Amino acid sequence: MKKNHDYSVTLDEGDRMYESAGLKAVERLENSGLALPSRPLEDNGQFFDGRLPDNVNSFTNSELGDVFSKMCGHSDYVNSLLTVAKAETLNSAEKLKLVKSLVRKSKTGTVQEKEDLTIADIRYVEANTCWIEAKTYCELLGGIAEAANRDLRVLSRLIENKKVSIEMNRRDSNLGSSRRRF
Repeated sequence: MKKNHDYSVTLDEGDRMYESAGLKAVERLENSGLALPSRPLEDNGQFFDGRLPDNVNSFTNSELGDVFSKMCGHSDYVNSLLTVAKAETLNSAEKLKLVKSLVRKSKTGTVQEKEDLTIADIRYVEANTCWIEAKTYCELLGGIAEAANRDLRVLSRLIENKKVSIEMNRRDSNLGSSRRRF
């Protein structure tokens, strides 16, 4: 008769394995020659806050180009943070499932009693709190990323409108000069 082996991981082993998954992913990214973008800086050396200036409609082309560049960097930065946050949320969800499973296995009683004891166990509460934190952070970053992407579209539209205006002025001036010849 074969012995049944228990291949269950301990809570500490599982925690380390899930934690290393995120670190390995970043390492793979860096080994591919890629890196997560850094937060863009203002000319004065302070971090760009990602907010469009109130008077952006009156900016010169040069100023628009400068703020567009910073907004692109900000959007890239926030979206990379969001990607990492999504991975951390997935990681914490998997940790939560592992904790729930291991804690439930250690409890005795009816199915409902085991469930109640599991939910009240400090290990489960800690893992669930970590998941809630990761999920909330991800949601908050999602809102900031949406705003950054929206502001980038607004800037892009503003630049396109200025471009169209310049082209129309050129056409008008070219048509005006060709009319004078006749």
